[in-house]
Amino acid sequence: MPGVWGRPRGRPQTGEGHADALRSAIEQADELREAGEYGQARVLEEHTLAQLRRIRGDDHPDTLESAFGLMLSLHQLGEYEQARTLGEDTLRRCQRVLGVDDPMTLMLSVNLASTLARLGEQQQVRELAEDNFNRARRVLGADSPATLVAAANFVLALSKSGELRRACALGEDTLARRRRLQGPDHHDTLVAASVLSRDLSALGEHVRARNLDEDTLARAERVFGADHPDTLSAAYNLANQLAALGEYEQAREQYEDVLARRRRVLGEDHPHTLGAAVNLARVLMFLGRLRRAKDLLEDTLARHRRVQGDDHPDTLNAATNLSDVTRMLGDYEAARDLDEDTLARRRRVLGENHPHTLNTADALVVSLVRLNDLERARDLVEDTLFRRRRVLGDDHGRTLDSANNLVLVLHRLGEKRLAEQWLEWIKECLAYPHSQGR
Repeated sequence: MPGVWGRPRGRPQTGEGHADALRSAIEQADELREAGEYGQARVLEEHTLAQLRRIRGDDHPDTLESAFGLMLSLHQLGEYEQARTLGEDTLRRCQRVLGVDDPMTLMLSVNLASTLARLGEQQQVRELAEDNFNRARRVLGADSPATLVAAANFVLALSKSGELRRACALGEDTLARRRRLQGPDHHDTLVAASVLSRDLSALGEHVRARNLDEDTLARAERVFGADHPDTLSAAYNLANQLAALGEYEQAREQYEDVLARRRRVLGEDHPHTLGAAVNLARVLMFLGRLRRAKDLLEDTLARHRRVQGDDHPDTLNAATNLSDVTRMLGDYEAARDLDEDTLARRRRVLGENHPHTLNTADALVVSLVRLNDLERARDLVEDTLFRRRRVLGDDHGRTLDSANNLVLVLHRLGEKRLAEQWLEWIKECLAYPHSQGR
């Protein structure tokens, strides 16, 4: 989710003396947070909130404002569970005391959606983000800064829910508003452009995405400098589009530059550095530079395992890519060993029916066939095909990949008649999409 949006200030206050000191403490905590001193802000906010609860009660507007500030600091410190607990309690109180359409209630709800997204609560985020956006637009107006943050949150929720066309439509509207209100070079505008580019790419609109990324990168380099993390993200996104368009040599040059800069700026073990290394290796594979791709992936996998652990999704992705290039180099036993380990981990971490798990199973089938371990290959490909038919449907491309692998295995086993039956099934699925198949 995009960055948090600060709570509104200047709510009507009552009382004097000690209450004025607490009011001053709330504002001082705001200043610390804006300066990036989240730890100091948290300490001050925890002390202030405890005093306000004792003096004015849990539901007083000052108390709710202080709790909101503490929630923001907890989020920025990565204490997402604590931020969630405090945010949900404070939101209920704000809704009851201030009303669901009060600006502070709305802003608190917008920031709670960001925290829930960090915790992976996608369904809850989807519902909350849509409600936040609709309320903010109605109460605060479409151009309000809080509404724009709510819109950005909703765009990401739509993307993760697979509603890409809605995400692109809202993303284009949000980008246009940010360009008009904040200017084309503002940080938030450039972030909105990057998000829209990713959604366009997911829809296969790589040329539009490329044009947007080129503009974003040029602006980021001018505003932030070539080594700024946001500039490097823009450059990385452009490299992804070049690769998607098949412009592998240009993509390689872009990835090489991003990787060198990220190593220098972020360090060799930073997840973003390792991500650039994996994508560079993929492009090197397309260019036929297999030995260099393998060396890069071996180093990257070792770093992933050390930094993120053996079961982290990024580690398993690096292992999958290493097995691919190892198989391309003809070392089928090593590829088999990698795929067996990755498959076992993905089954445990993601589940047996997850698309990534099934992709690994299909890759392992290829290695088993190359090693003439045909009975084991048959058992695995039949299981994979069964799961893909149930999860993805008969005419999905990945399902048909598994069916083609089964045909290959059956031919190798001499079961020509059964292989021909499955080949006819594949033809039927291609001719009549969405049919039930055999």
